Amino acid sequence: MNKKGFTLIELIIVIAVIALLAAAVFVAVDPAKRIGQARDAQRWSDVTSVADGIMKYIVDESGSFPTSTATFTSNGATYYAIMGYGTTGAAGTTCQNQTVGAVGISLDNIVTTYLPTMPIDPGSVAYGTVSTGYYFMRTDSGRIQIGACVESDYADASIYVQR
Repeated sequence: MNKKGFTLIELIIVIAVIALLAAAVFVAVDPAKRIGQARDAQRWSDVTSVADGIMKYIVDESGSFPTSTATFTSNGATYYAIMGYGTTGAAGTTCQNQTVGAVGISLDNIVTTYLPTMPIDPGSVAYGTVSTGYYFMRTDSGRIQIGACVESDYADASIYVQR
């Protein structure tokens, strides 16, 4: 009996080759956009993690803010750079077109208990020595905002979360 046609293995191989070629073309179309979007996704994840860590700290400490953030209220929406883990000093950066406060805040007391490590912005090697590339802002009513100091040209919206 001589049947003509393709075997299942042959069809799977052809589909896999087509999928690989489509993926290569998809990435090759605009790699800078893909990298920017990947960095923005990491920034979203980082600001959410930091905000969640601060909120868990506040719950565990019966409503008390981390000591480094307790006195830093908005004062007209002043942003404060979040310092790298174990670092101290001045921030000296710009966040969301706002100059951050002269002194950055340290969130060392939430690292290891509420965060495995302090996130550092994925887009710049300049961050991490002093500033993480993220900012903190607390309103007079106690609402916090954590955001990214920079974002890619492909971001649809400012990268920040409020709790």
